[in-house]
Amino acid sequence: PGQVSALVPFSATGETATFVLTNNGVRSNPVDVPLRASAPGIFTIPRNGLGEGAILDPAFQVISTNNRARRGSFVQIFLTGLGVTTPAVADGAAAPSNPLSVTPGPVSVLIGGTMAENVIYKGLAPTLAGLYQINVQIPANAPTGLQALAILTADGYTDLADIWIQ
Repeated sequence: PGQVSALVPFSATGETATFVLTNNGVRSNPVDVPLRASAPGIFTIPRNGLGEGAILDPAFQVISTNNRARRGSFVQIFLTGLGVTTPAVADGAAAPSNPLSVTPGPVSVLIGGTMAENVIYKGLAPTLAGLYQINVQIPANAPTGLQALAILTADGYTDLADIWIQ
């Protein structure tokens, strides 16, 4: 309750899209949002989009203050907004697991201001609809503690989520 999930169709064109939510027959005010080919947004454990990112360690456990990511290990970052994929997936359809549906455009990951050199996957999370996943290695020289996590694409940037590093 209290949460709305929506997918912007890949076919959406123009500079902006207008959203209107109808709940029990009552329409919200229209909200215009900019459209870009990609606009990353990292999912967070707090539902407000700020704070600890929705990130899993190699054992598929959530990264947290009590389970910090180790330098040199790989993590899975869950996000939205990486844009079109190859092969293409229909709007709202679950992503395939074979072949994987990857994002062809450039994606960079910074952890505590340190560029991660080893992004091994960037695309839709298999078997889920509209959820993207980045598998990346934590840099050996990443700073420890709670660090800013930034994702960059050709069209967008986000740094509102954090990751705990050991």
